[in-house]
Amino acid sequence: MNRLMVFLDAIRDHLDSFALPPAASVRVGVTADPITVQLDSHRLEDVARGLLTWANSLEDVKASLWRPEGGASVHLELTGRTPCGIPVVVYGGVWFDEATFPDLPAGIRQDMPVFVLRKWHTPGEVAA
Repeated sequence: MNRLMVFLDAIRDHLDSFALPPAASVRVGVTADPITVQLDSHRLEDVARGLLTWANSLEDVKASLWRPEGGASVHLELTGRTPCGIPVVVYGGVWFDEATFPDLPAGIRQDMPVFVLRKWHTPGEVAA
């Protein structure tokens, strides 16, 4: 129970310290990824903006994308640590678009550079 309270305090403090985008859900547990945040947006530009905002508040940031077996959507995911060292996963889902994700077959997860999110942040730009 004490470990859970540490994670709850850490995410509360983190949310209070930064102007982070709205979340659809925040899950706090005591697993390998104790804090998981689902963004409350589904447009690529909005998810990219939300992930970049989180990236600016975390340390040791890495990004990846995953297209589930059904292939209709793509999950963009960011992992990092709060300044006090608590692991955080932040993600959002967007509809699959062949022009935006030309080399992402269904069922595949790929690492991606965080800078790609900056390209998607501006409407009308396409990055692969």
